Amino acid sequence: MNATLRLSLVLAALLVPLAGLSLLAGKVWVPLGLWGGDDPRWWIILDLRLPRALLALLVGGGLGLCGAALQGYLRNPLADPSVLGISSSAALGAVFSIFVGLSGAAWALPGFALAGAATATVLLSLVVGRGGSPTLLVLTGVMLSSLTAALTTLLISLAPIRLRPAKSSPG
Repeated sequence: MNATLRLSLVLAALLVPLAGLSLLAGKVWVPLGLWGGDDPRWWIILDLRLPRALLALLVGGGLGLCGAALQGYLRNPLADPSVLGISSSAALGAVFSIFVGLSGAAWALPGFALAGAATATVLLSLVVGRGGSPTLLVLTGVMLSSLTAALTTLLISLAPIRLRPAKSSPG
């Protein structure tokens, strides 16, 4: 058994008890023997901590799977979404929602960020095509990343004074 597989098995074995411990730990610590009953702390576990722990496991697993697929396709262990311009496109979408004044709505900022990331993904797939090489994908992604970073800087520069970040004073 190689070292990578051994490490993966050890981490998977640690995941279950640590996820269980996360249900007990928090601002209000819940004793280990408290399961069910009339104690109100049981509802803290059931209504708050259990859904958050399950969501964290699902999101973490999904992100790990996507990262492994990207690294495998590009044959590069350092590959991440920022190489393909997806992160900077999401940032452009978020800045655009602030620029047009929609940041007050709860859905606007994440919605525009997701739309920016989706647009980048569609543009990448259109440019690279079905049989594109990993090299073409990376080069197109770097180009897209540079373009969206420049557009983000442009929007911040054109924003009204109230939206610009404050300059820090020296000293």
